This record gives sequence, C-alpha cells and structure tokens, in this order.
Amino acid sequence: MRRRKCKTIWAYLDGRKLVDVVQAALDNHMLVVDMKALLVRENPGHAVTFKVE
Repeated sequence: MRRRKCKTIWAYLDGRKLVDVVQAALDNHMLVVDMKALLVRENPGHAVTFKVE
C-alpha cells in the first residue's frame, strides 16, 4: 500500500519560519485564505511569504 505524504502551508516572516497556516486556521475555525490575509494584515512592514511543504 502506498502512503500519501502530507503537505501543509508554512508562513515565513522575513525568511524565518513562523507558523503552519493550515493548523492555525483549523485551531481558530477559519479558512486558510482568511488566515493568510490575517497574517499579512497583522505584520505590516514585514515580508510574509507562504510555501507548500
């Protein structure tokens, strides 16, 4: 049987790993899109990037 690798979305703040966006959205009963927007809005002046790993 083949096992599927789990992927998630990580948020990086100025190049440093900040939070697992999918898990944070689940914990706060939000959509991933809304969580991404919240992270960008709460960190003005910083470069917030998202990567699927």
